[in-house]
Amino acid sequence: MARKKKIGFVIGKLSSGGAERVISTLSNELIERFDITIITFSKATPFYALDDRINVIPCLEKAEKPKSMIDSLKLNYTLVNRIAKISKQEQIDILIGFITSANILTVLAAKRNGIPSIISERNNPLVEDVPKLWEILRRYVYPMADTLVLQTKGIKKLYEKKIKAHKITILPNPISSELSELRRSNTKQEKIILSVGRLDKNKCHDELITAFHTLKPEGWKVKIIGDGNKKEMLTKLIESYDLSEKIEIISKVKNIDKYYNEASIFVFTSKTEGFPNALMEAMHFGLPCISTDCNFGPSDLINDGENGYLIPVNDQEALTNKLSDLISDENLQHKFSENAKQTTEQYKSENVVSQWEALINSHI
Repeated sequence: MARKKKIGFVIGKLSSGGAERVISTLSNELIERFDITIITFSKATPFYALDDRINVIPCLEKAEKPKSMIDSLKLNYTLVNRIAKISKQEQIDILIGFITSANILTVLAAKRNGIPSIISERNNPLVEDVPKLWEILRRYVYPMADTLVLQTKGIKKLYEKKIKAHKITILPNPISSELSELRRSNTKQEKIILSVGRLDKNKCHDELITAFHTLKPEGWKVKIIGDGNKKEMLTKLIESYDLSEKIEIISKVKNIDKYYNEASIFVFTSKTEGFPNALMEAMHFGLPCISTDCNFGPSDLINDGENGYLIPVNDQEALTNKLSDLISDENLQHKFSENAKQTTEQYKSENVVSQWEALINSHI
């Protein structure tokens, strides 16, 4: 009997982010057909549940943050060596990287071992939030990968200027089957407006807080799920509006399904996105959604006025008005809910994972 082909996923760490959820979902779904190893930069407990058959191997016990360019070069030279060594020891047939730094190291390690590589870029390339060194390396290393996976047609247009079109594939994020199974149609929805995302300047949670303060809808509450460097600022803003009893920030959530099931409205106020996992999941749970029409992703999911609302980025008045409309109109909530669930069927894990499986098999 022929041995299963071996996949090596590469990522910095298995924390609570969107890319980490995608790797976890893909690994759990593909484990029946492939042997799977996840290579991380440093050792940490995975945030999302993984099948016991999945092998997680850290390159280092702990990766200290580099204090200089020299330290950074040394660290990444070590990581490339470790990824290549682990890949050889585990007899990995293909390496698949997620997120810029892991992508670059994945391609270099794969080239060293003479195996194919797939890289997956999750961020908005118009927003250069990576250090200059990585930006330069990305320009020269990405074209060396066998396939670059992107999530939207808009992002593909940008990368086609740098990478041959036949090397680019569009694959959306899968909604994990475990999450789909946790949808509850019989759960009593409460008057809760939900938002999920990192607490940073890009997510603009302050706009939802301000809109809620302006409307003061009777009986309603807001729950913001996330963690980040703006948590203290947002907490102070909530206190300044005297809304501590009405608006709650909750961090380190594993049972996100509980919040999707109990909420009645979802609000997404990002300035930029690669592809909005949280928005897709909320729609999958049937939450009527209001989202900014940012680059990229929301407009791939929402047809304005049919399965949700799209509003301009940083438009406080539009957010306040649309939130008021949705709160006051239960028929509209129901329409958005039903249409949103239908829209996200194409993103269910079995549909997306089969596309990933075909892509992987085309290279090994």
